[in-house]
Amino acid sequence: MAKKTPRLRLVDTTFRDAQQSLLGGNLRGDEIVPIAAKMDAIGFTAMEAFGGATFETQVRRRENPWDYLRNLAKVTPNTPIQALIRGQNLLANRNFPDDVVELFIKHAAKCGVDVFRVFDPLNDLRNMEATVAAALKSKKKVQGALSYAISPAHNLELWCSLAKGLVNMGCHEVVIKDTSGLLSPQATWELVAALKETVDVPIDVHSHCSSGMAPMAYMAAVEAGAEILDVAMSPLAWGTSQPAVESVVAALKGGEYDTGLDLEKMWEVQVDVEALKRKHIENLSPVADRVDASILRYQMPGLMLEDVHHQLEGHNASGRTAEVLEEANRVRLELGYPPLVAPIRQMIATQAVYNVIGGDRYATVTQELKDYLQGLYGRPPVPADPELRRLVLGREEPITIRPADLLEPQVGAARLQLKKMGFEPDDESVLIHLLFPQLAPAYLRPPEPEAKAPSAPAPAKTPDPPAPALEPPPTAAPAVVAGTAEFDVEVEGEMLAQGGAVCRVVVPRRPPPRRRRHAPARER
Repeated sequence: MAKKTPRLRLVDTTFRDAQQSLLGGNLRGDEIVPIAAKMDAIGFTAMEAFGGATFETQVRRRENPWDYLRNLAKVTPNTPIQALIRGQNLLANRNFPDDVVELFIKHAAKCGVDVFRVFDPLNDLRNMEATVAAALKSKKKVQGALSYAISPAHNLELWCSLAKGLVNMGCHEVVIKDTSGLLSPQATWELVAALKETVDVPIDVHSHCSSGMAPMAYMAAVEAGAEILDVAMSPLAWGTSQPAVESVVAALKGGEYDTGLDLEKMWEVQVDVEALKRKHIENLSPVADRVDASILRYQMPGLMLEDVHHQLEGHNASGRTAEVLEEANRVRLELGYPPLVAPIRQMIATQAVYNVIGGDRYATVTQELKDYLQGLYGRPPVPADPELRRLVLGREEPITIRPADLLEPQVGAARLQLKKMGFEPDDESVLIHLLFPQLAPAYLRPPEPEAKAPSAPAPAKTPDPPAPALEPPPTAAPAVVAGTAEFDVEVEGEMLAQGGAVCRVVVPRRPPPRRRRHAPARER
């Protein structure tokens, strides 16, 4: 008797990846929750609506992300809530010690997260271990995500080895996470088929429509055996977002891969999401809301191409785009072919611009690049070019241990610091303080009461004397994490780090071989 094909399952990304891709993550929780309540009846296998850069956006506008999560979980009893977590980085762009990772995952699970999707920009499984273990300890479902990339280093053997590692960690599902929209139908079929032969867990395919190939790649995925696809409600689909759920459901209806979902349950939600999109239309990037075939030409995500254009405009060098894109591919090769996902893609784009407009390659080196070569981001697919390491690091040796092993526990110290600052050191406040120390004081301070306008005096009476002015609450000192240098760099709505000024390491113009030296770092 032939084995019955299980129904294809769909993960909705409307309120996390989709709105972050198209609207910069600017939807408010009180706008999302009523629509999510209606979506609960559709039958998604999960609703990705927490994590990524949307958490930081909520903190910046002083919206409580934990309350949002609790409210969301309350109105979606039939649909698991999914969170995207960048491994040891959590929701920021730097590593945190294991005690911070454990507290964050435990608290997110308590507030309503049912599924944790965990990835690492370099696919360094060591950077995912603590997060996966914490989610399993909280008895939640864990998806291990592979950051898809195209390079000589990224072959089927590597992908299958990584998938085995994720399953050995305890991941319940494996995700092919294609943030660039580079998955072709043929590559998708080959990869899904290889993973199905390697691991005995469901395979989820996540892609973006940036290059126009995602719908075709999705069809190839289900034909090769993928059990789950990521989709979004059509008003916030396409472009740099995911394929539309309505289109996927209609295309597969009545066939072998019928999802079983009812389109009639989607139309009212579609109208609501469309109205929400129109309400925030000023945040819709025209670049994000279209297909960009240049992605296929340069094998780079559209956001990286956009970043290069913006940087060159800032240097009045827009005519040198082709040079920089060629240089970016060269830099990526020298760095060991890392996947072009945040924050790595921004680092490579910036370094490529410096290399071209500076007239001498690596005459200026960003601090992020130095940290990368020191191994502080993790282990790339293949070792970085040893000559580049010597040029940038001098005699310093890169680390070989897990980067987080260099970090001391921080939760206890953060509780003490919050007390000194006059804030309640509960788990929610501690986590905000640790993840976004520069935003925490303003977020944690209660809003200043608005002064009431004095009442108009009665016609025949002497007006009362004015009330004394209200004193504003004391301003808390900025949060400082001992032993760290903090700075603010925001690219494409994603924070690369928090703090003051951007640093760079300046090295001398490239001297002849065997006589290279590395100049000390300096601020700019």
